[in-house]
Amino acid sequence: MGRVRGALWLVLGMLSLSLLLVVLGVYTTTRTESLNVSGYVSGVILTLGSFLGLLGLLLEENRKQLLTAAIVFLSFGIISSFLCLVIDGVCIVLTMDMRPLKAQRCQYYSSGGSFVYENFYTSVSCWSPTESCSLTVKSGTCYCCDLYDCANGGYLSNYYEFAGVGSCEDVFTLYVLIWTLAGLNLVAFFAGIATTAVLGSVKDLIQSKTDGQTCSFAFSRQTTHGSSSPALDPFERTASSPTAPLLTDSEAHPVHQLHPRATVYFPPAEGTATPHRFPSSSTRHTESNPPPFAPPTGAASYRLHGGSA
Repeated sequence: MGRVRGALWLVLGMLSLSLLLVVLGVYTTTRTESLNVSGYVSGVILTLGSFLGLLGLLLEENRKQLLTAAIVFLSFGIISSFLCLVIDGVCIVLTMDMRPLKAQRCQYYSSGGSFVYENFYTSVSCWSPTESCSLTVKSGTCYCCDLYDCANGGYLSNYYEFAGVGSCEDVFTLYVLIWTLAGLNLVAFFAGIATTAVLGSVKDLIQSKTDGQTCSFAFSRQTTHGSSSPALDPFERTASSPTAPLLTDSEAHPVHQLHPRATVYFPPAEGTATPHRFPSSSTRHTESNPPPFAPPTGAASYRLHGGSA
């Protein structure tokens, strides 16, 4: 129970961090048109994974499936947070040169208060110690001629213009926001690993409890059947259906004959010769030993009756 409660607090913290990543990433992306900030992508995936993990910890039904889905989404969120850290922290922030902005050598072009939301382009002149050229900028843009390379048109230069900002001071705010977003992605990377590990341990704990309950139930059921089966009568164990004919085992149920020495006699059919039958030993024994109370038969009896007559 303590492990589940700790996992619940960790998932809640991960959910709060993911929501902060989404809000901050969307706000930073909409501050300028010149930078493509991708920090909110990891926040979206981590938010979904944290929400599924929260449901898996709070609900009893389908807990294993919810925790498995949460672990999968958190794993993708960990990978995306690392990629967003590389893109925002290395490819964008480290390539932004803030020295001209700090020296106030950048200019801001605005088309006027009544045309703030319209796109107007103008050509401005940029001077450098070696050459000068013209630069086409859009309304609402902060540009730095010190960062613009007139020879190649700025294609190989660092970020020299920031379109869509309110002033050049907003570029400093944007710089701080991107660094903050990269730091949050770094924290989300390690927090996602910890959350995934804790949810995996909770899922294994629940799985082991479920397997233990299943094994104990099966063992108790087998014990119950094993203790009750010897008490059953062999006749009840062999009977399978109340309407089916009963076939008993000759070893378990010996058949006791009423006349063990009697022979079965079948009269011959009509038109067939009577086969010669030899008297069995039991028949000879019966004839040689007549019953003790049988009336006398034979010639003596005939003489007795004749004499009396």
